[in-house]
Amino acid sequence: MTQVEELGVVTTRSGILTVIDTGYLSLWSHDHAPMLPPGSLSSEEQTERANSFVDLHIVGADAERAGTLLDMSWHPSYVYDQPPDHPELQNKLDELVRTHKLDARFEMISPRIPHRRRVDLALEHGKGVGEFQFHGIWAVVLSGVPQLQPLRILGQRSTEPYADRWKQVFVECRPHGQIVRSERVGLVGVDYARLLVADVDALGMWQHEESRDGKADYVFWGRDAERAASATNAPRLPTGEFGWLDLPEDSAQEHGCAVQEYRDQQSLKFAVDYRPHSDHWRVMSPTRKSSTESASVELAGVTICNFMTTWGDGLFEVHRDLGESGELLRIRIEMEQEPRNGQPS
Repeated sequence: MTQVEELGVVTTRSGILTVIDTGYLSLWSHDHAPMLPPGSLSSEEQTERANSFVDLHIVGADAERAGTLLDMSWHPSYVYDQPPDHPELQNKLDELVRTHKLDARFEMISPRIPHRRRVDLALEHGKGVGEFQFHGIWAVVLSGVPQLQPLRILGQRSTEPYADRWKQVFVECRPHGQIVRSERVGLVGVDYARLLVADVDALGMWQHEESRDGKADYVFWGRDAERAASATNAPRLPTGEFGWLDLPEDSAQEHGCAVQEYRDQQSLKFAVDYRPHSDHWRVMSPTRKSSTESASVELAGVTICNFMTTWGDGLFEVHRDLGESGELLRIRIEMEQEPRNGQPS
């Protein structure tokens, strides 16, 4: 077995942990209506259309069987985040009802189901574990986690040629128990190359974009970054990037506008990133500096842990390892991805 490293710790008051793509928490509604904030999509028109979407409940004597055959959601009785006009989905359900002689139909849910309520529905259906969707993104939730005590998060590396990547990541819930069986919980989808393990209730206090202290960083890097830095008097940072740290938000934005204006005028190529001192920044800043690409921070009175997948984006399986009496001993995230064309995903 390869060496096991500690990524951080997590604590929970509720006894419920979620494994979720940290980058997508900009879309998390918690106990409010699941609406996308302005600027979430590439155009205002797209955002408005997404915010017109509806949630559907499959009802009838054969609702669960119909939902399972429909295969649109982990919880077979609910289909989330669908266009208000959904003829293809309706036709698919109608065909299943005719073919299998089922009693099932869609009912539109109003008001829509908040993300925190979707967690509860998943836990009820999965008897303490489940997969849930928000704006089409998959995340996983598990209950039965020890409360108010630090739980270590450990990572085991892959073997060569990917020895710098995680094979598995574990949340140690009851580390001294004997694992007698394991169960697959579900998949977590990742598009931002990072995962967060957190008490699901703490996410209600998450500020993804809004600065906690009124300050922000502006950094840029890439092929022509040094040329732009020279022209805009941007210092080189210890990370090798260029830019400014810990500025008042207005000042950081002003510097950023000057850099991007110069880039556009000169047709230069480099990446830029405006980073308000939000909760996302609070976990990502130490993550970028860590040898394990991970960090634990406090949020809403508990500790949460963020880590880079090291494989980039993808779908990652989450399992629960159980003891003799069915108690949760360990949450296990399978990180290793199949290479694509000789390269990891």
